[in-house]
Amino acid sequence: MSKKDTLDKLRTIFMKQRVLDMKQIYKVIGTTSHATAFRYLRDLHHLTSYTHNGKYYTLPEIVQFDSDGFCHFGEIGFSVHGTLVNTLTHVITASESGKTNSELETYCRTRVQDALRTLLNTKKIARTKPVKRHLYVSSDPTVSKRQIEKRTKVGDRKRLPDWIVGEILVETIRSFPVQPEIDEVVKRLAKRGSLITHEQVEQVFEENNLVKKTLD
Repeated sequence: MSKKDTLDKLRTIFMKQRVLDMKQIYKVIGTTSHATAFRYLRDLHHLTSYTHNGKYYTLPEIVQFDSDGFCHFGEIGFSVHGTLVNTLTHVITASESGKTNSELETYCRTRVQDALRTLLNTKKIARTKPVKRHLYVSSDPTVSKRQIEKRTKVGDRKRLPDWIVGEILVETIRSFPVQPEIDEVVKRLAKRGSLITHEQVEQVFEENNLVKKTLD
């Protein structure tokens, strides 16, 4: 079988199954050579999963990244930033108030402790404890100071009444599929005669991960 035929066959299998591991790729190309398998993958401009220690592969034309830069096939995840280490670096440094371990695992839908340890050892991020749990922040002292101050402020907040949270979320949902800005939601609430404040809307957005993100 020619190289072109093998690539076409591999692409066809990817389009059917969407995600393959190395054993499946070996079976398609008829070899157990790791180097050969990766040559075929490179020719297809493959993507590597950020979950499962990079065990799974897919193709760019298959994935559809969401607004957070993720694409999941069941528990298998792919990130617009590539590896878990790169993804965590972006998420932590772009966060307004840093991220805890549990927040990162919820957001990324995978265990992150080993990757966080790598980032700390290479000084790509920093860790502090301004509240009850460790907080992972930017390695830039100016940015991390701002993140810690924001987290301390958030930590002092009182839980909002359910009716306030409900009104804000309903007004946000009405904008679907466009994600509204905080100021826009405040204006819409004011037009309806609501006395909900900008600070309360901001709190609900932050607590529910509704703050619009910018991907690099």
